[in-house]
Amino acid sequence: MVNVKRTAKAALLIVIMAVSVMPVQAFGHNKWTIGYEKNTNGPEKKVQGTNGWHFMYSQEVNTDGQLDASQVKECVWTDKGSCWMWYDYDEMWVPDIYASEDFDCLAANCWWRMDGNGIMDPNVEGGAVRSVIAWEAPENGTYSVNLDYTAGSMPYKWYGEDYDGGDGLTLSIHTQERMVDKVFCGAAPKGERKVIENMPAGSMSGKVTLRKGERVYVSADPGENGGADIATVKIEIIQEEGESVRSFLMTILLGGIIVIAVILVVTVIAVVRRIKSDWELEENEEDEE
Repeated sequence: MVNVKRTAKAALLIVIMAVSVMPVQAFGHNKWTIGYEKNTNGPEKKVQGTNGWHFMYSQEVNTDGQLDASQVKECVWTDKGSCWMWYDYDEMWVPDIYASEDFDCLAANCWWRMDGNGIMDPNVEGGAVRSVIAWEAPENGTYSVNLDYTAGSMPYKWYGEDYDGGDGLTLSIHTQERMVDKVFCGAAPKGERKVIENMPAGSMSGKVTLRKGERVYVSADPGENGGADIATVKIEIIQEEGESVRSFLMTILLGGIIVIAVILVVTVIAVVRRIKSDWELEENEEDEE
């Protein structure tokens, strides 16, 4: 009888060997996330472009979600953002126009910020500025973009004063040439304080075909009045087609072929040995007679 345990061990060894030589990209570079506690190929604080992520802004607003990518500019990282005295954080991505030390966020009614992990807060009452997160493709391919969001305008009271600004916010996904998906998020019910859980929530998705170096954009357009506008997003980008995916599938296919071949060889050897053993046993029995 074929030694099943020995055959299984040999097959398992081949599987391990096949997995060990798979391209690193098969597991490390086919998925990118932002907005999660543990991101896969996520961004790095203070550095633009790590794993393809860029934090940007545009002064083009109130466009019903449309985005002119040529008007988008990169934010700068600041350890003392324009509102650091009033918010409970002091590090953020901001447009360079808000990064100067003498910028007064109270006088300008500007609370704009982007934390680098999913918060897009284009909270500017006058001269609204939209938040943009861009991701750059590492190679030619087809990518699926999935986005979960909580977004809109958040009216609230603060130290007895009403903050009712904000006319809603439009989230959208774009390539250089076209809009992929969009959603308008209105105002949440007014509360005694900011409660983001009460705001509109949902998801968006789409597929994009990008060449190496081309970008997909997630935009938060505050409209004419960005007062009290905010969005928190979770973005997941998965490569569906491309050289890395083909390499991964070919490696899996090759590994499967090797495993099947090894099982067949081991099985044939075991059967031959069994037959040979039976013959020798029969010969010995005949000699004894």
